[in-house]
Amino acid sequence: MSETKPKLIVVGVDGSDDGLRAVKYGASYAAEIGGELLLVHAVDDAMLAGAWGVVYDPEVLQNAGVTANEAAAAIARECGLPDERIRTEVVLGSPGGVLGRLSEVADLIIVGRRSTSGLERMFVGSTSVSVVAGSSCPVLVISAAAHPQDVGHKGLIGVGLNTSPGNRSTLIAGFEEAAQWGAKLEIVHALQPPIGLFGPKLGPADLDELIRFTRGGIEAMAAEQAKAFPKVDYEVVVVAATPINELVTRSESYDILVLGTGEEAIPGFGLGGLLRGLMAHALCPLHITHGQ
Repeated sequence: MSETKPKLIVVGVDGSDDGLRAVKYGASYAAEIGGELLLVHAVDDAMLAGAWGVVYDPEVLQNAGVTANEAAAAIARECGLPDERIRTEVVLGSPGGVLGRLSEVADLIIVGRRSTSGLERMFVGSTSVSVVAGSSCPVLVISAAAHPQDVGHKGLIGVGLNTSPGNRSTLIAGFEEAAQWGAKLEIVHALQPPIGLFGPKLGPADLDELIRFTRGGIEAMAAEQAKAFPKVDYEVVVVAATPINELVTRSESYDILVLGTGEEAIPGFGLGGLLRGLMAHALCPLHITHGQ
C-alpha cells in the first residue's frame, strides 16, 4: 500500500508584516496536519521590464527574495516545523500569477491581506484578490493588523452560506475546519429581504415564513454533511440582514470564516462585491473555497 502524500501548503512571502503573519499560520498549520510548507517569493517581471520608468537589477531583486525567504523559514522553524518539511523558492513572475500556477498542485494557498484603513480598504490587496480569483485550490487570507491573535483560541468557525447547490464544497470546508481546530461550527445565511419601490415587498408574517423555509433547506444540507463529522457541534443561523454587515459583525467571534467564490460574481469578471467587501473588512482570517 502506498503512503499518503503529505499536503502541500504554499505561502506567499513578501517580507511585510501581513506576509509574515501568513507564514506563521502556514507553518503552524503544516505542523499540525503533518504537511509540507513551500515559501514562495515572486520577483515581479513587470519591475524588470521597467514599469513606471524604473529598471531594477534582477540580481538585487533575487537576493532580496532569498533574504525574505530565509526570514520566513526561520519563523516556520520557530513554529515547530522541521527543516525537511520546509522549502523555499524565488520565482520570476507577478505574485498573483505565480501563486495561481502553484495552486494547481497545492492543497492550500495562504496570503497576507495588505490593507489598512479608510480608502485603502476599498481596494484590499491586489495580490490577495488576484490569487483568490484565479486559484484552483482553497485560499486563506490573513492580516497581521486585523488578525493578530493565533487562530484557534475562540473555538468557533463560521461559514457564510447561501442556498445554491454549489455551496456544498463551502459547507464541507467549514466542517473540515471545525474538526481540525476542535471548534464549534456556525453556519450563517443572511437573507436580505426584497425591497419594492414603495417599501418592503414582504410583510412580517411573510418574512418569518421565508426565514423558516430557508433555514429548513440549510439545515437539511448541514445534516447531510454532518454525518461525516459526528464530533462537530454545529448551529444554523438564518437572519434577515445585509450579508456583508452581518458577516463582518459575526467575524469578530470567529477563528476563521469560510466562504465560497462566485456567489455574486459575473462570469469573466472575477470576484463579487460581497467577497471583496469581506476580504477588506472581516475581523478574522478568511478560508475561501472554489468549485462544487
